[in-house]
Amino acid sequence: MRKAFNGSQENEIKLIPLIGKQVFEWVEDINTIFGKTQKKLTSEKNIWKKRSIFFDLPYWSDLDVIHCIDAMHVEKSVCDSVINMLLNIKGKTKYGLNTHQDLVEMGICDQLHPRFDGKKIYLHPACHTLLRNDKICFC
Repeated sequence: MRKAFNGSQENEIKLIPLIGKQVFEWVEDINTIFGKTQKKLTSEKNIWKKRSIFFDLPYWSDLDVIHCIDAMHVEKSVCDSVINMLLNIKGKTKYGLNTHQDLVEMGICDQLHPRFDGKKIYLHPACHTLLRNDKICFC
């Protein structure tokens, strides 16, 4: 991107990030129409073309980084975590030795505490972990 820089020092003031209420004020009057539409000829310059359905949530305009959340990636991350947890995929689940040791420190879920058998550490699977036949059926 050499064309974007001319080698001179930038002296402009850093932009102040928008807060949720400011973004909501910009998008509250936008009427989102899905599908192909004709171009609107408006003199008003608005950087947003659509209003997210998340603005219908009562707390959404109070969040600081609402315009940085990508719903598709959030859905994928949640889906991956749930599948990894159910299938108990080694290295992909957040349910490991540290989690079991935290349960010991908190003094809860005695049946999930790690078992030390000589040189090996045995981690009892949680109730939400699928059995082998269930995993095959799921896949």
